[in-house]
Amino acid sequence: MGRHRRGAKREITVADLIDALRRFDPGMEVRLAVQPRLPQEHAISAVAEADGIVWIGDGGARGYCPDEVAERLGWL
Repeated sequence: MGRHRRGAKREITVADLIDALRRFDPGMEVRLAVQPRLPQEHAISAVAEADGIVWIGDGGARGYCPDEVAERLGWL
């Protein structure tokens, strides 16, 4: 997961996501971090497939991300 040529973000695959999540305890909660300039955390509601793409549903905002999250994601 990362960037490819010219700094454009590449989209990740299901295999990339599974590989990245393997290092964590399976019982941990998962959140989405959004809005790099003012990082917020969102819950995940559901996962579905349509048109050959896996979609992760937004379960609603839970507040702001801790600064540590933005730092580890490379946003600060």
